[in-house]
This record gives sequence, structure tokens and C-alpha cells, in this order.
Amino acid sequence: MTTITETWDRPLVTTRLPATTIRAIRPADLGLIHEMHGRLSPESIYCRYFQCRVPSWEELAVVCQLRPETGEALVATLNGDEERIIGLAYYVREKTAHLPTAELGILVEDQFQGQGIGRKLWQQLHHCAQARQIRRLRVLSDPRNQRVRHLIQGSGYAYRSSTDYDLNEFIVFLGEPAQPTSALQRFGKFSGLILQRLLRQQAAQAFAQAIDV
Repeated sequence: MTTITETWDRPLVTTRLPATTIRAIRPADLGLIHEMHGRLSPESIYCRYFQCRVPSWEELAVVCQLRPETGEALVATLNGDEERIIGLAYYVREKTAHLPTAELGILVEDQFQGQGIGRKLWQQLHHCAQARQIRRLRVLSDPRNQRVRHLIQGSGYAYRSSTDYDLNEFIVFLGEPAQPTSALQRFGKFSGLILQRLLRQQAAQAFAQAIDV
């Protein structure tokens, strides 16, 4: 298990963001959310649900009808003549956790990924969670899902990460800011990685030479 206390410097993104609105979910959104899932790639479905299966109508209805004491959900809609939901984020409270904890899920339609929509959903949702006295957010993700990792690393909050059974688990401590590392510390870590790589290369070369003798 690893405790992370450093922030992540996100590179400047110059892509123009689509005109979107972030709002609370409504029970009437069920049809639009079901349509969004129908446009998702198999990879996006697997990265969110850890199986190659679209949630059923009944399962999506549960998210659309979350009560404040149970959880909260937001959607990202594409502005236009007809409303279209292109993103979904929600948390569900854990009943057995010692501290107020909720598990978070976030999903953005494929063609709108990497354009800042997931970050907007994430930022507003963790503010909503804090307002409801949630102290920790648990995020489960596939190790290949780098977008989720970047969201957490760039959140500005301290977090703990672990990997078990090919699944990443992040515990984000809301209200506990991450401690930024100095440029010298970051350089030291980078230099250490380079040194480790050189030592591995030298060991491999020495082993190869020993075999040839």
C-alpha cells in the first residue's frame, strides 16, 4: 500500500472544450443515460464496470433516483437544441465504513473523453460529497484507466493507493490537501529511477558476458 502526498502537474491542454452543462441527475434522465451507454465502446464499459456488460434499465434507474442519504449523481449535458447526456458521475455511501466514506464512479462518452468533462464532473461531485460530510472517496479502476489516475493525482487532495487482483483502489481524503514536493525532490526521484535503470542494464550486460565466456 502506498500513501501519496504529492501533487501532479497536469500539462496545459489547448483543446477547446465543448459547450456543456453540469447539473444534478433527474429520474427523467434514465432514457438519455441508457442512450449514452449504447454509444460507449466496449473498452469504456469495461473500465467503468469491470465487465463487458451494459447495466440494465433497472440498475441505471437506481442511479437516477439516489436520495441524499444514500448518494448523489451529476450528469454532463451537451448544449444544443436537444439535450444529450455525455457524462455521468455519482457516489454511493458505504454503510459499514468507520469514517463517512462513499464509492465514486465516473463515465464520459468516448468522443468527449480527454476534453476536461470528466475533470469538471469530478470537481463538482467531490464538492457535493464534502457538503454532505463525506470524509473519504473510494475509487476503483482498471490499471489501464490512466484518466482516473490523473484525475485523482490532480485533485489536490492526499490519497492512498493500492493494487489487488488487477484492480486499483484509491482512497481520497477530502479536506486534506496534498503536500507539494519541491523541484529538488522531484529531480531526486527522477534521478533515482534513471540510476536504477542503468544498474539493471549493467547487471544484464554482465550476466550476458558471463554466459558467453
